[in-house]
Amino acid sequence: MSALSAIRSVVDYDSEVRKISQFMEKFVATGGKKQVMAGADSGSDEAMDMDATEFSPAEASHIYMDMLQKVANRTQDTVEIKLDDVRDFEVQASSSHPPFTFAGSLAFRIENNTKCYVEMFSRAIDQMMPEPDSSAMQDPEADVMDVIYQARRDRDRRDREAMQAVEAADPMQAPPAQGPAAAESFPAVLTRRYTVRFIPRASQHAQA
Repeated sequence: MSALSAIRSVVDYDSEVRKISQFMEKFVATGGKKQVMAGADSGSDEAMDMDATEFSPAEASHIYMDMLQKVANRTQDTVEIKLDDVRDFEVQASSSHPPFTFAGSLAFRIENNTKCYVEMFSRAIDQMMPEPDSSAMQDPEADVMDVIYQARRDRDRRDREAMQAVEAADPMQAPPAQGPAAAESFPAVLTRRYTVRFIPRASQHAQA
């Protein structure tokens, strides 16, 4: 069995989407200032080139959540994921887990199965996409799909509230729960207004 086939056979799809969501939500950029991360050999591929400078919360930025807000507001249509960011995030998380190894990392799996991970990131983004700012929806250039999609989200929210009210009043009369797919009026691929793009690690550029 090839290495790529082995990677595909052992991937837990739901677990990977959860890891992606955690990365998108919690990764923080600090304007070039990062804390020193333990667990990486300075001479290895996993080594981190980081400053020891401390940073204040005001300097921190949740760049991927900010990016999703821009996508929701239709001011950006590409979600660029830096694989160096993915790796850095995993190194930070590994401080309380077994030592980080790149060969067992999410970044490594993305590099070796990129097409599959584009879809996984898209699924995670679909679940995490924030509501557009009110000014974005009032923009005269907002197209028909923007309006339809917002109407669907409003309807789904009302349906959830109605179901919760029924369950609170009489749990025995509540309708059976349905998965997210059953609630979708349109396939996700038709309502996505963005594309996912992976930026290779700096070491890959250097080797090219």
